[in-house]
Amino acid sequence: MGFLNIFKRKKPNIIMILIDAGGRYDAIGKVGFYNKLKKDSVFLESLICYAPYTIGCMNSMFSGMTGNKNGVNGYYKSYSFDKKNIFTLTQYLKEQGYRTELDFVIKDVIPEQSFDAARIFEKNEKLDLFERHAEILNRLKGKQPFFVFLDYDKIALELVPNIIKKYDDFSEEYFKKKGSNFERYVGWMERSGEYVKKMIDKTKELGLYDDSIIIILSDHGCSVGDRVGEKVYGVYLYDYTIKCWAYILGNSLPKNVEVKSLVRHIDILPTLLDMLKIREKEGYKKIQGKSFLSYFSGKFDDRAAYSETGGLGGPTPSPEIHNVQSIRTNEWKLIYNKTSKAKELYSLVEDKEEKNNLIGKNPEIEKYLLDKMEFFSRES
Repeated sequence: MGFLNIFKRKKPNIIMILIDAGGRYDAIGKVGFYNKLKKDSVFLESLICYAPYTIGCMNSMFSGMTGNKNGVNGYYKSYSFDKKNIFTLTQYLKEQGYRTELDFVIKDVIPEQSFDAARIFEKNEKLDLFERHAEILNRLKGKQPFFVFLDYDKIALELVPNIIKKYDDFSEEYFKKKGSNFERYVGWMERSGEYVKKMIDKTKELGLYDDSIIIILSDHGCSVGDRVGEKVYGVYLYDYTIKCWAYILGNSLPKNVEVKSLVRHIDILPTLLDMLKIREKEGYKKIQGKSFLSYFSGKFDDRAAYSETGGLGGPTPSPEIHNVQSIRTNEWKLIYNKTSKAKELYSLVEDKEEKNNLIGKNPEIEKYLLDKMEFFSRES
């Protein structure tokens, strides 16, 4: 693609910033800065995560495959990542001469092979993440090309005292306050926007913006009292936790492009490989994701997103192995709970909040989605 010709002369830095638990699609549109940022970026408004919690999501993104293929298909399975047979995003970039660094709040959430530095910071509401991350960029500017993954954990940090330690998954008091819960969440999103704005300004101040691909993205969303049984995330697979977003920006990239068609976290790795003209490594598990680089110029395809989870709590907890599956297209979603045997079918065009279960009313759609779900769930 013509707009990437500059990268033939110089390898771009890659700066990825995660807004942990900031993925609610209905909240980001309430934040002025995030709306303005669309004009300077490619905006993915329907980025579907494999698992609605950070460990499952990040391992799938860095491997380009779902957890039943990479080994991390349960809350307690971060140590099960198949390091021997998977070539990760970091390994691809390291092999291309990149300096690779990670700054994250929890250890063992992301596959750490081939990071030159993998730093962990403590959960601390007083920690100024902008100052910390600006210092990292300042140090890296002389080590180009570099790849850095930075974690903004302030929303997740707010969830602990305000919801996680205060309520359980069935607390009537919490679920009655959806409106005020949502407004509070939007406030947390606004503060994340202030951080992102300063980080983008810092890349320009340091002279990094012109030579970088900057990706601002969320891993998963969060309940604000949407469904009894899930006080935060990880229990269900409704869009308020699995439909996320991303901004991709840089001086050499298209601007003011809004991609409404479905994209998956597992598609980020192959898209970056496509942008950098890096071939998939042979002798390792094959990447499941597919490049969406053509979306930048308005050429879309029809892909389906497979998601799984197994809650720490909720009505059918299963932290050791995922027990809830979903398959999602741009128009439909099918959810299946292996424990309760319950099925749900939603028309996402007519029923965005997934309130009207159409199971049994559209047999052709059900069969099509069940076949898709079985294909993804058995692939390993």
